[in-house]
Amino acid sequence: MHQPLRLALLVASIYSGGVLAQAKPIDISAQSLGSALTTLASQSGIQILFSADELKGAQASALRGQLSPEEALRKLLESSGFTFSSTGKGTYVVQKRPAEQGNKQLSEVRVTANAEQGYKADKITVAGKTPLTPREIPNSVSVLTRQQMDDQNMVTVWDALSQITGVQAIANDITQGQYHSRGAALEIEHDGVPSGLPLSGYQQFDLALYERIEVLRGPAGLLQGSGAISGVVNFVRKHAADTYAANFVASTGTWNNNRLEADVTGPLNADKSLRGRAVLSYQDRDYVYNRVHDKKWLGYGTLEYVFSPSTSANAYLAIQDNDSTGFSGLPAYTNGKFLNVDRSFNPYPDWNTLKWRTMDIGTEVKHKFDNAWNGTLRVNRRKQSQYFKEGYANDGVNPTTGVISSYMRREFDYDYLSDSIDAFASGPFELLGRQHNLTIGANYSRFESKGQGANGNSPGSSYLKVANVLLADPPAVAEPSVAYATGSESVTTQTGLYGQARFSLLDPLTLVIGGRFSDYSYKSRTTAPNPSPTDWAQGAKTKGEFTPYAGLLFDISKHVTLYGSYSDIFVPQTQKRVDGSTLEPRVGRQFEIGSKTEFFDGKLGATLALFNIRDTNRALTDTTNPNYYIAAGELESKGWELEVTGSPLPRWDISGGYTNLKTEYLKHATAQGQPVSFWYPREMFKLWNMYRFGEGMLNGVSLGVGLVGATQSASGTSTSSVMARSQNGYVVTNLQIGYAINQNYKIALNANNIFDKTYYTRLGGTNTYNTFGDPRNYMLTLRVSY
Repeated sequence: MHQPLRLALLVASIYSGGVLAQAKPIDISAQSLGSALTTLASQSGIQILFSADELKGAQASALRGQLSPEEALRKLLESSGFTFSSTGKGTYVVQKRPAEQGNKQLSEVRVTANAEQGYKADKITVAGKTPLTPREIPNSVSVLTRQQMDDQNMVTVWDALSQITGVQAIANDITQGQYHSRGAALEIEHDGVPSGLPLSGYQQFDLALYERIEVLRGPAGLLQGSGAISGVVNFVRKHAADTYAANFVASTGTWNNNRLEADVTGPLNADKSLRGRAVLSYQDRDYVYNRVHDKKWLGYGTLEYVFSPSTSANAYLAIQDNDSTGFSGLPAYTNGKFLNVDRSFNPYPDWNTLKWRTMDIGTEVKHKFDNAWNGTLRVNRRKQSQYFKEGYANDGVNPTTGVISSYMRREFDYDYLSDSIDAFASGPFELLGRQHNLTIGANYSRFESKGQGANGNSPGSSYLKVANVLLADPPAVAEPSVAYATGSESVTTQTGLYGQARFSLLDPLTLVIGGRFSDYSYKSRTTAPNPSPTDWAQGAKTKGEFTPYAGLLFDISKHVTLYGSYSDIFVPQTQKRVDGSTLEPRVGRQFEIGSKTEFFDGKLGATLALFNIRDTNRALTDTTNPNYYIAAGELESKGWELEVTGSPLPRWDISGGYTNLKTEYLKHATAQGQPVSFWYPREMFKLWNMYRFGEGMLNGVSLGVGLVGATQSASGTSTSSVMARSQNGYVVTNLQIGYAINQNYKIALNANNIFDKTYYTRLGGTNTYNTFGDPRNYMLTLRVSY
């Protein structure tokens, strides 16, 4: 054995082969590979032989969970360029991975199938295209890891964003919702590529497709383009792996909620240069609401080819289909009060139908240059169709007679097409004797929307209105034969050139500056009832709009970073004044200051942030001319957030956050000093704990406890004369109890709203959108992994 003085011999107790196969509690933070192997040997009771010289500079990602010693060792060594062999009796030898055929050494470009362990992400890409630690980002960021999604049994974007600090999830119907932060709607990215198809109000993919979800709160116009006043959500897809893995999930629960998932990945040729991954999910369920049903399936496939250690490419296709009966909340009484009905009440006719179909196709090419720079090109197309036919209360319900004076029926077809391209390069450069980093890039997006249909207000469609319908479950309203009477098209295009530089001014001091030049165009036309489409009408249009950004980070110690940042806001608006002119863009800025701290050797992270956002010219309905809009004056959103994520103790994972938000009109003709919307609670609190027991009679048992709470909220905007519908603050409690049968089989029971709290996830108008939160419900899940 060479270099005996440098050879690490790590000895704990020697176990038999049977004992070595047993799952053990493993809790290793991100650190050098040598230190991680030392920790693994101590926690698992095996001995590991390796050369410290050979491992110099190699790093290991965090690893947590119930794993056999050999499985834990294999995961630590993934993507490291090292492998291991067993000499028997619990002894393992770590060595360099031999060169593959043709000396490709493909291990330099690798993706593994294993989700990031624990709740604290080591690296985040949403804030700057390249992976950065949370402490390197002068903004508030949150990450929802695959581990937390599985622990809480999250399957929809609603499930996920409801748990993110500072994000308010507002129900639209059972298939989609609205997602707001800091007083405005969040924008969306897929693998860092801005999407023309919005996040709110549109179907999103099942979470089986994603490895993690990243959220940046506050203006994100630098990389996103126009919009993104309140932040952006980046959905990171699962990628093909160079090791074989298979995961299967079967669930059943309250309201006939049944679900299946399969996720299989691995190399497809001998040298592992070609890899593939396939994900399938199927869900068939009812809801607490009477007569409401939803059926959803997802298919996803991706292939990746590694041309060389420096170049790789992947392509993917995802298709999702939703077929539901639709449910958009309850109407209210004409006096503004909530209906006095059970949470299962359904005021919609049996023939209500809502269908979505979404297809994603795209590709990605990555290249590492010899000068340590990296280049990436990503192209995505998302095609989506929506069809709905429904009847709903057009007016409120008479509290004495229970009669709805006007009941609306409608039918619409929509087709959406979003094309996105993003290309960027990043890498180091030297200036004044110090090394800095630069990212430069360009992106393009085009969003096309086409729709046709009719309701009782459409030309020649008054037959779709029904007078004096008695509120019932279901109401006695006949299904109409609808002749489409209206149609329209719109096209939104955006292009941008962006750059961001990270200057290392001093060892503890980093300056981040950036900017973006953006072009924006919106046009629309009417396609029906005219015999031929009208000419395109140009709406908002800008060229060369510059959006600056600046941030400063100061490491006051090894574990604490103070930061401050400035973000510009620029949002073109498409709404029209009564004179036909387009409203000027919304403009503004955000200031944010805060601190980011790590505890317990980096296993637990905490962020404290204070923010102030001001913007002008937000579109509001013109009360004199209700079909047109006016500029609203100046608005302010301000507050503070606290978030804690990670592992304070071995086998204990925690994710929690508190938000204090105040929105206010600073300048407004009729609403000055009032909140921008009573939708937003002043305070929100979210917490999830998961503890996995170690050795002893409870070995393999996991216990999770979570709380989600908010203070008072109400229906409407600050220009409403009466805020009759409001709810007091509430707290919902969720539990999970699980058992790892072995390293391959895990079973868990999730119990949501265990105290059966009655509350609303949205407060709407007198006609609809007053939506109850789910009563107490359960989900039993079996997870199998190989």
